[in-house]
Formats: sequence, C-alpha cells, structure tokens
Amino acid sequence: MLRIPGTVTELTEVEVLNLSHNELTRLPTSTSKLTNLTTLNLNHNKLRQFPEVVVTLISLTHLFLNDNQLSSLTSNLKNLKKLEELELRNNKMKNLCKNIVDLNHLKKLSVAGNP
Repeated sequence: MLRIPGTVTELTEVEVLNLSHNELTRLPTSTSKLTNLTTLNLNHNKLRQFPEVVVTLISLTHLFLNDNQLSSLTSNLKNLKKLEELELRNNKMKNLCKNIVDLNHLKKLSVAGNP
C-alpha cells in the first residue's frame, strides 16, 4: 500500500492502527482525526521524515517506527505527553532531539541499529 485510504482516517473510534509492512512515505493530514488512537505501528515502511501529523495524536501511548529511513525526529514530539513506548530501530538516526527528555511517561525507547 502506497497511501492510506481515506476511509481509514474516518474511523475515529479506532485505538490501534497497524500500517506496518507497506510502502508509505508519508501520512495524510486527515490522520489527525484519529483522536482515540493509542497505538500506531508504522514499522517497515519508507518514511524518510517523521510524520508531523503524529504529534497531533495526543492519546498515543505506543509508537512504532522501526525499519524506515528516518534521520531525525521532530521537536514537537514533546506534544505526545502520554507516550510510553517509542521504537526507532533500524533507521538512519544519528542523534535524538533534546526534548525527548520531556516525554515524562516514556518507559521504553528502542534505537538499536541506527548509525
């Protein structure tokens, strides 16, 4: 799948969304409608930039971005105040943003396999 079908972002009551093993390069801005989303799995896609729309998903507790092509995070990551787990394995990240320390509920951070 190259794009998320528009109907997916209309499922506003969805709490877990697994979009892994596709060929996504970005997320549509309409993803912000998924206000009840607690878990978002974007593993094994082709994301080169952190999808900014993710920081609008304030209920998110688990975010999986393993095996993409990310080289950096957004400074707005601090908006994900409920985030408990962040997985960034096997990307192209050389360092993490400073305000990752502002994620007070973060219990698991995985960054293995980055340069």
